[in-house]
Amino acid sequence: MRRWFRLPARIGTQVALLVAGVIALLYLILAIALYLQAPRNWPGPPAFETIATISKLVAQTPAEQRQSLIATANGADQRFAFTLTESFSGRSPGAAPDPDRGGIARRLGDGFRVAPLSEPDGRGPPRQFAIGFPDGAGLEVTIAAGVMEPPPRPLSVLVLATIALVGLNVGALTLWASRGITAPLARFASAAEEFSIDRDPSPLREEGPAEVRTAARALNRLRDRIHALFADRTRMLAAISHDLRTPITRMRLRVEFIEDGVLRGQFTRDLAHMDTMVQGALSYLRDANRREKRAAFDLSSLLQTISDEFSDIGHKIHYDGPRWIVVTGDAQQLERAVTNLVENAVRYGTQTIVRLNDETESLLIEVADDGPGIPENDRQRLLEPFMRGDEARGRIDSEGFGLGLAIAQSIAAAHGGNLTLHDNLPRGLIARIRLLRHAPPSQP
Repeated sequence: MRRWFRLPARIGTQVALLVAGVIALLYLILAIALYLQAPRNWPGPPAFETIATISKLVAQTPAEQRQSLIATANGADQRFAFTLTESFSGRSPGAAPDPDRGGIARRLGDGFRVAPLSEPDGRGPPRQFAIGFPDGAGLEVTIAAGVMEPPPRPLSVLVLATIALVGLNVGALTLWASRGITAPLARFASAAEEFSIDRDPSPLREEGPAEVRTAARALNRLRDRIHALFADRTRMLAAISHDLRTPITRMRLRVEFIEDGVLRGQFTRDLAHMDTMVQGALSYLRDANRREKRAAFDLSSLLQTISDEFSDIGHKIHYDGPRWIVVTGDAQQLERAVTNLVENAVRYGTQTIVRLNDETESLLIEVADDGPGIPENDRQRLLEPFMRGDEARGRIDSEGFGLGLAIAQSIAAAHGGNLTLHDNLPRGLIARIRLLRHAPPSQP
């Protein structure tokens, strides 16, 4: 169903619109009531009152004194020119009603006759009228130009007060809505948007209306339960990984007593594989609670050093970027993140490029390879812990445990950035870390 009217998106605007509508409706009702109860004035401009008053006065004056009265009236008000006639000189009114003639006639009352002596020229009403007295005599009146035009109405004090009152009400209620309703809701939405298990922000303030306080309290409790759940899971996994090291060590000692060299080598490789997996899990869990050591360092030199180390052991890799860029962060953690990405690149590809792009507000670290790449549907999944990309990369003999990308993603998030995977046309994968230049320090 199509909606012809849509409310504004913000609550403060909706409240202000509602208040303005209610106030406008209230004043409309008051204006209608005042209009219905107001006394009805005679139609026409106020100048008709002067014409009617002088005409009545002349009609009640004896005939021999009327001319003197007319002269006095002409001298007293220059807007009108009265001329006394022996009889009514106007013609009969036409079929079309004349509001000006009717306005003068209604003021004069019964026994008087009124007729216009000049037709309107399109710029204003007639300026000459003939008035017939009850005794048969007549009077002609000429009205000066501009007298018939209604004077401009000054802006009423009541109207000004009404506008000022409406403005104050709308402004006060809008301020109240923005401070009392929308501000707690905005903080609530921001806290829900920034919620992460990797950080432990301060609890959301429980303020505002009752509904907002209830929602903030529920969000704080939900956050505490989720953090407690992940903390229990982390402790359990760390305890299991730690306890597995002892039986692995005992099994290594017992393997040495196996006389069959082939069987002993298979057991040794499996135990080394298990030990590497346990060490990787412990390292990942330990780094999740590790506090950053933020300091200024040369990111370009760090990336160049990583490229040289892999190049020294026979991999085709080179660095492409500026020679000197100083950033603030944990150099050891960023080195580990980039090293994990380079290890994946040299494992699946034959040639690797480490790039550093300097942008206005961020820095881009890219590790590009020419391997088989990763399908777009699997990229987000592979950023999670213990998710391996061997099937996506077409490898079945990988020694990884699905922690390299997860660790790199966690380190990038701790520096206020993120890790994303993209296609490297025509073939391969690009792992891109975006770092903010002025990233706030993250919580442990």
